[in-house]
Amino acid sequence: MTDQEHPETASAYRLAELLGDLPHPDDFGPEAYELVERTRDLVAAVSANDADPATRAEIAAALADITERLRAAARDPHIVVAKDHDGTIYNLTQAGSGLLNPHAPRLKFDPVPLPDPAAEPQPVEMRATVTLTEAHSGPPHRAHGGVVATILDEALGTAATRAGATGLTAGINIRYKTGVPLHTPLEVTCRYSHTEGRKHIATGEIRAGDAVCATAEAIFITEVPS
Repeated sequence: MTDQEHPETASAYRLAELLGDLPHPDDFGPEAYELVERTRDLVAAVSANDADPATRAEIAAALADITERLRAAARDPHIVVAKDHDGTIYNLTQAGSGLLNPHAPRLKFDPVPLPDPAAEPQPVEMRATVTLTEAHSGPPHRAHGGVVATILDEALGTAATRAGATGLTAGINIRYKTGVPLHTPLEVTCRYSHTEGRKHIATGEIRAGDAVCATAEAIFITEVPS
């Protein structure tokens, strides 16, 4: 099996190379992103309500109709890759921060210039913000550890990519320091540090105010084209 035969198995950057010309994120229109935002709000509301059975049944029936309307327009393959004016590649449907995926946390990165593709990867530090809701909960009033891991994996991978050290996650070591609160602005700091052969090393942490909630170190492996 090659990437050309099954491009959906490649990373976003490898997929971008295979697909050639790509749409801009704005080409999908504000309605697409508004649908995602309203779906996120819906999931949070569904996970934290005491509506009566009749109301729940009525809403469930309405949602079933909406779901069928969306399925009638389903894509194949489902992956959507876009390219910004500065050359940034976005996998808009991935679960870490995909703008067209309502499961993805609302993770917003501060802009960082793209690296020189002809240069060796250099250390990069990035920051992102995110606020989690009941849809992300684990312990009472705290985020689920798996959601925290997803955010850190996404952030560290983004830092490595911004350094020009693209790759797939080979391993991530997370230390949970304290509970990650819901409905609280969180700051995610992520940095690419160095490369060892095909291994790209990145570290990062999540903070709520002055408190460090979790730290991580990850290894990303450069893909070898099939």
